[in-house]
Amino acid sequence: MKKIKLRTLLLAALLVLFTSNVEAQYKKSGNSVVWSIDLKSTFKDKIDLKQRYQSEIDAIYAKKGDKNLTKDLDVLFVGSSSIRGWRSVYEDMKPLRVLNNGFGGATIRDILYRYDKVVKPFKAKKVVLYVENDITNEDALDTYIILDLFRLFTQKVQKDFPGVKVFIVSFKPSPSRAGVLAKQILINNMLEAYAANSDGVEYIDVSKAMMPSGVIDTTIFLNDKLHMNAKGYKLWTDIIKPELIK
Repeated sequence: MKKIKLRTLLLAALLVLFTSNVEAQYKKSGNSVVWSIDLKSTFKDKIDLKQRYQSEIDAIYAKKGDKNLTKDLDVLFVGSSSIRGWRSVYEDMKPLRVLNNGFGGATIRDILYRYDKVVKPFKAKKVVLYVENDITNEDALDTYIILDLFRLFTQKVQKDFPGVKVFIVSFKPSPSRAGVLAKQILINNMLEAYAANSDGVEYIDVSKAMMPSGVIDTTIFLNDKLHMNAKGYKLWTDIIKPELIK
């Protein structure tokens, strides 16, 4: 385990030291896109980034005109369905003024591709990112590519909103994804090391509290064994909110 942790620390440090401040480049290819990122990696997405979740993206983008929602924002939450389903986040995070821009079963590529719709129009003092769908099924990517896409996201935010801190929430363990738990632990170690070596980036670990004694707590999940119930979100609130209030 120590050797694995050391390798992830070294990889994250190398990415911080030797990758340039460039944004992910992509070009249209049929119903999807071809990504070109750092480390000379180029790959064609297997998912239709241009079309999926369009109604949700439109609804999020429409929020920019609602001053009651967007004025004096303390925290912008962006991410996949675990964020989208956090309907109590507005009450949970009081007195912080927050906006929930989670959508669908988003991947980090969805969020980068839709960045100008779901992040850039919304100025907040802090940004919370949670997304876990890049390691499963047809959406799966190698961990080093996932790490670099997270890095690219933080760079975009810091370029557009100088001084804004980005909080990366760890991948959560869940019964339905127990088969990729080892990969989740690996990417979490990499994200933690990346944040520790980066200005304006903080890593928030929710995974350990969701696995007391090293076993996934099944009582904090809905029947699908993937998404959380109120007890699960209470756990997240107790961990995330103090970090945002600091």
